[in-house]
Amino acid sequence: MNFGKTLVKRSFSVWKPNVPKHKIVIDKESYRLAHPVWCIKDAETVNFTHHKPQGFRDWIAYSAMKCLRVSFDTLSGYKPGQMNEALYLRRFIFLETVAAVPGMIGGMIRHMKALRTMSHDGGWIHHLLEEAENERMHLFTFIKLRNPGIMFRLAVLATQAIFLMGFSATYLLSSRTAHRFVGYLEEEAVKTYSNCIKELDEGKLPRWINMKAPEDSLKYWGLPEDATFRDVLVAVRADEVMHREVNHHLGNLHPDSPVDGHKYHVVENMIGEATRDLRDHAK
Repeated sequence: MNFGKTLVKRSFSVWKPNVPKHKIVIDKESYRLAHPVWCIKDAETVNFTHHKPQGFRDWIAYSAMKCLRVSFDTLSGYKPGQMNEALYLRRFIFLETVAAVPGMIGGMIRHMKALRTMSHDGGWIHHLLEEAENERMHLFTFIKLRNPGIMFRLAVLATQAIFLMGFSATYLLSSRTAHRFVGYLEEEAVKTYSNCIKELDEGKLPRWINMKAPEDSLKYWGLPEDATFRDVLVAVRADEVMHREVNHHLGNLHPDSPVDGHKYHVVENMIGEATRDLRDHAK
């Protein structure tokens, strides 16, 4: 335990993300990776931050994000204040099929590099794969409310093929640019989910006002049995805040820098909460 405390002290001095209160858990009855469980009360209010572009890489990433955002808004018919539940679901489902790609691509490329150079990765791979799984969980949560048709799925397939090739090329050429791009995307995702929560509170999404949270989401985000779908949206938004903070942080790091212990105080929480969970299970 002394070893864990030493690592925690070092991680605090290096980087502290601007995220809601939370703990990191490992579900002893699931295959899923360690992930944050949020204090929903604290997550009700989030900070809307923006990393001001600095240098050529940042401007390339920011410009690419703005082009993608405008195109996606147009194609998905996104008009804040004029949305209904079906339009938001369509947007969320499509968004998450794309958002789950970068972490997996980054993790795979860094995994192959670690094998090729026969050297340790410094902790990046785990964090990137956890991000990919977390975004995938968002998708699985939303498709419980709507099962997309064939045309929607074909559109996802085409978009995924284009984005996969483009993001892979970007990551190989400049991983810092790729992470900055994802950081900017997550800034926009936080705004979108915030708009949805605001419109729900204003009564513009009546079907979701008293809707119960899907059963799987209760366990994944550690929500109470009486949690509503609004609580799920708050938790998803908090996840996006975390991805925003982490990717901007990775965009600041040199690709060969170790990242162990930096992400949301992972050492403190995994030694504290996750180890206790596993010890209790063993008993």
